[in-house]
Amino acid sequence: MTSEDRFVERLKELLPLRPGLLVGPGDDAAVVEIEEGRLVATTDLLVEGVDFLPGEDPERVGRRAAAVNLSDLAAMGARPEFFLLSVAFLRQRGLEYPLAVARGALSRTAPFEAALAGGDLSEAPQTVVSIAFWGRPEAAPLLRSGAKPGDVVYVSGYPGRAAAGLRIARMLHAFASQGAPPTPRLIGLDPTKEAELLAAYHDPVPRVALGRALAREGLAHAAIDVSDGLGLDAGRLARASGVRIVLERERLPLSPALTAYAEVEFLDPIELVLGGGDDYELLFTSEAGAEGEVTAGNAGWGVAVHRVGVCEEGAGAILRDRAGDRNIAGLGFDHLAGS
Repeated sequence: MTSEDRFVERLKELLPLRPGLLVGPGDDAAVVEIEEGRLVATTDLLVEGVDFLPGEDPERVGRRAAAVNLSDLAAMGARPEFFLLSVAFLRQRGLEYPLAVARGALSRTAPFEAALAGGDLSEAPQTVVSIAFWGRPEAAPLLRSGAKPGDVVYVSGYPGRAAAGLRIARMLHAFASQGAPPTPRLIGLDPTKEAELLAAYHDPVPRVALGRALAREGLAHAAIDVSDGLGLDAGRLARASGVRIVLERERLPLSPALTAYAEVEFLDPIELVLGGGDDYELLFTSEAGAEGEVTAGNAGWGVAVHRVGVCEEGAGAILRDRAGDRNIAGLGFDHLAGS
């Protein structure tokens, strides 16, 4: 359990039961019952130098901030409706800076017709962008706690690409900070593959259509968005559901771009898949025998869905291969490491 997870557990002990609050801290988003129905609410905070590199283009920061919130709604099977945007920034950057952040956020939310309803501005020594998002569940909200022994485990897209993209972005930023022009490409890696990896990090695509379909069609028993690493988030889903999640090494999807990058850098791409983070893909479980229904929707969902493992009796998350089972529940990004 990470420091962030321990914080959430201690926070929950302080909170009294409230009528109308159906799902509180500990899942991808909250679920609130109001007279007109249910709302799904979430919020995420992006901090310069922690969640994005210093000097990042503000429009790109805004798009990314919106995407990570939309990903939480996707994991709950919710339709985005409206959001609040708050930006803290250096005053010397001028008002065009938060306007650029807003333009970026609006460009990411426009396909979902989600409305910007308000927010706040403040001065700070570094940029901080906070978004709070509300949506409507498509059906019964997807939770982390519904997986059952015997379920099949799936993941969307190609986890690990964002981790590679971050490594490349850091390298280019380091060259630029030393006064030299940014290196246009990583030597030995095809430029189109480098661009794919950088895009996976800079501009993640929230899987809203997939999440809504899984909820609407009753295809998923449990779901979580993969934000901190496939291993860590698989462990979180397993803990919430009271099962063991077994990921099968030979089934983990590897994009050609990630494989090429790993070869250039002498890395195991599987380690980037398991521990990289920033993917914002969906990890979910479904009833055994429903694979045809799950994979049939790939074209309409805009992303490929891959069978990657199973749920068993027990606890934790493991990687299974010819060498045996390895605990992977701790592989990923801990926001409060050392706390």
